[in-house]
Amino acid sequence: MISKFENPLTNALSQGISEQDILEAVKSSGYPLQTIITEKLKSFDLTEEWSFVDRDTKSMRNIDILAEKRLYTYEDFPDTRVRPHISLLIECKQSSLPYVFFLTKHKPFLDNFPIYTGLFNNNRIQIKSNDTRDTWSLSINRLFGLVEHDFICNSPYNSKVFSKCVRKGREFELSGSDTYNSVVMPVIKAMSHYSQVCTPPKTAHYFSSYLTMGIAVIDGPMLGINVNEDGNNELVFTPWVRVLRHENDDELKWMYKGKHYVIDVIHKDFFSTYIDQHLMPFAESYASYALKHAKVLANGKGFIKGMGQDCTNNLEDRLK
Repeated sequence: MISKFENPLTNALSQGISEQDILEAVKSSGYPLQTIITEKLKSFDLTEEWSFVDRDTKSMRNIDILAEKRLYTYEDFPDTRVRPHISLLIECKQSSLPYVFFLTKHKPFLDNFPIYTGLFNNNRIQIKSNDTRDTWSLSINRLFGLVEHDFICNSPYNSKVFSKCVRKGREFELSGSDTYNSVVMPVIKAMSHYSQVCTPPKTAHYFSSYLTMGIAVIDGPMLGINVNEDGNNELVFTPWVRVLRHENDDELKWMYKGKHYVIDVIHKDFFSTYIDQHLMPFAESYASYALKHAKVLANGKGFIKGMGQDCTNNLEDRLK
């Protein structure tokens, strides 16, 4: 065992406890996974065990990692009114038994994914035009054409329900909703709190806009299951599943029937690929549009010519 400084002889393991016992306990705890993931995020500003207020119990809780990164340089954009960032709220889980995701063939239109925080209206921009008195309330993704980005519309699998295998004697069974509540709900509640603490003051003129992602990292087998009516269900190994949770939101306008919270569940050994090849290219696209249209985002409103004739095509190019 390695010892630093002049370790006193009394600082030692008791009889009956071996060094291997401690190492095995640490390995099964999940903390090594958290350390591994932080090492993969060296370019981010990291806070481990980030604390937040549980929106239901009002008690303090912690999420494993908050990772934040600027998506601009001050030297290139010293006077921009909107400073784009990306924020990752990450929960790490370790298991030798598989997580099982019930895959859905229906992909909902995720107009509010990912969450943008730090602006007055966060995700929605009010649009006026020259050829009609109508106004439009458009999401940032739709306004910038990001709803068609591969990261949004081409994730490998979607799931609304998942569980974990547990042993019952010699057999296995699914753990029910406990796994979902222990993985998804902490991330959703952390995202909800993060959105609140990023709310700008009413007098703000400059803003930090945070593209906010909830992520669960799994060190263990991840299995998707396609359920078929004939009973011939199909299992597939997948390192990335997008988990959807629909919730009511009293703050949404009359035409919106709640919203989806989205958590990307990622296998530990796919995490770097997910960040570098999927998430960051999307974040960089958002940042370039945010800097280009900083005034629109800061004011929460914009102008697009000819919306009465065409309210869907090339919106970003026409945005003023």
